[in-house]
Amino acid sequence: GLQVVVASLVCIFLCVRTEEFDKVDVLVCIETLCPDSKKYIITELDPTYIALRDIIELTFVPYGNAVINEEEHTVECQHYEEECSANSYEQCVIYYYPEPEQYLPFATCLAAVSNEDLVTGDEQIFEDCAVQSSLDWPLIRDCHDDEELSWDLQVDAASKTPGYHTYIPWTEVNGEVINWFDGEELGRAICNAYEGYYSKCYCSESDLGSNIGCSQKKGEERAYTEVQ
Repeated sequence: GLQVVVASLVCIFLCVRTEEFDKVDVLVCIETLCPDSKKYIITELDPTYIALRDIIELTFVPYGNAVINEEEHTVECQHYEEECSANSYEQCVIYYYPEPEQYLPFATCLAAVSNEDLVTGDEQIFEDCAVQSSLDWPLIRDCHDDEELSWDLQVDAASKTPGYHTYIPWTEVNGEVINWFDGEELGRAICNAYEGYYSKCYCSESDLGSNIGCSQKKGEERAYTEVQ
């Protein structure tokens, strides 16, 4: 009787699934030929997303410090037209494959390619990354070469890049700027912003520095138990 009711109430309170809490909104703005952007994707964004994907709502925007003129139908990129073209490939990938699990491997693959190779504009580089990421290369290539579609995607990327950004890569977590250059870690910021319990956001002293984001919530008392 009473014991069953109490036990049920305790379970309702403790047995809270991760998906019952809002995911953390993460905005990452990059440009494909920017050395800092490439390093950020490989060392920060990709491993953080792999570790914390269940609690992240990611918006990834390849545009950066480009300047667009919609009247004259032009876009100028910080690292010249080769970067605009590379940005376009990534924009096309995101257009057809909107889930981070699909487009991030492509972005990470490109980030690992040297700028000396990227500036050649060699299609084979982008094809190799598409194939490696299990994406439809002809679909992506045709999007990139479609003047109307590729322009629309540049305009869309420009609209998603905050006009107030002052550097690239630019990251926001639930609207709050996270400055990687100042040593602010993406994983910790995400864990700090997440309102529920997520096991990878917690750690013991021995875990510090080895688990993404975990030290942010070390020692906090939570009434939630993740249901595996």
